[in-house]
Amino acid sequence: MIYFDNSATTKPYKEVIELIARLMSEEFGNSTSLHTLGLRAERLLEDTRDSLASTIKAKPEELVFTSGGTESVNMALRGAAEILKRSGNHILSSPVEHSAALESLKELERIGYHVEYLEVDKYGRILLDDLRAKLKKDTIMVNIMAVNNELGTIEPVNEAAHIIKSNNRATIFHVDAVQAYGKIPINTMDLNADLISFSSHKIHGPKGVGMLYIRKGARIHPLMMGGGHERKLRSGTVNVPCIAGFGLAASMKLERMQQDQKRNSRIRDILIKELANSLSTGIRINSPEDGVENILNISFKGIKSETLLHFLEMREIYVSSGSACSSRKNAVSHVLKAAKIPRQWAEGAIRFSFGSFNTEKEAVITADAIKEIINIM
Repeated sequence: MIYFDNSATTKPYKEVIELIARLMSEEFGNSTSLHTLGLRAERLLEDTRDSLASTIKAKPEELVFTSGGTESVNMALRGAAEILKRSGNHILSSPVEHSAALESLKELERIGYHVEYLEVDKYGRILLDDLRAKLKKDTIMVNIMAVNNELGTIEPVNEAAHIIKSNNRATIFHVDAVQAYGKIPINTMDLNADLISFSSHKIHGPKGVGMLYIRKGARIHPLMMGGGHERKLRSGTVNVPCIAGFGLAASMKLERMQQDQKRNSRIRDILIKELANSLSTGIRINSPEDGVENILNISFKGIKSETLLHFLEMREIYVSSGSACSSRKNAVSHVLKAAKIPRQWAEGAIRFSFGSFNTEKEAVITADAIKEIINIM
């Protein structure tokens, strides 16, 4: 089996699985209980919070644990909008965001907020001049992802933060770092963002766990009500074993980040070279050269992406035709539309995404399989 769909989810590290299994068996206490088991669970929780905070140069108290990237994004956008509703109703976002952001913004529009979308280039990268032009003094929030999940484009979030805060320091800036964490450095001391969303299962950790960075001084309204867990921002019994697994996965992933970047770059280059040499008139590289190494989006002219995807699956090669969270699987990707990629190319787009377990040999096998499939179609 060749798994090239790591942007959808990753296989957990063996050490992470073993840790979670042990903790679920031995350290199953509720972290809010006052007895010994509860206190041990609380210590595990806070040790993990300390560990994760250190990976992004944040303070531990600035992290809130969630059920994943979708909840983190919802908390950030809807929670901040609720707090800021008396300050204005203008929100800016990029049009190439994950559905967690786009659907949250649609809901905010439904209840009266004015959401405006920025122009992007052919790689889905926001245009900073357009950001400058569209910012208003009463813009309450700006939402931009750090790395695009379909194209691998690295967005200029540091530059955007400078522009946003120069216009109005009170404007909340949310960055979706779900696809960026573990692939590029995230430093909250350099990135002047107020809210940053993260997810565990994109970095070989467990599903169902994420975190939201809330800069000291920034405020959001909680979406989850109950017992007041996580500083009264996210009620619900905390999933300590999987949070600890997230912490271990982050530590392991960041330790080998440069190694992964080099290997994934070679895998990416092999795929491009092998396919370009044989199919030069029938492919289009949609990802930018300066994007993250682990995402490669290629279009195959005259072939629907779903058709190629299923042919590859028959050979136990797993890829994607776009975001795994899209609810409109048969539609052309909204990311490719925003990037103005012609429909005949967009309909044949395949996303290859690499993780810690992939090899260069797998790239050669995959390229050979694609060439074989296209030659018989």
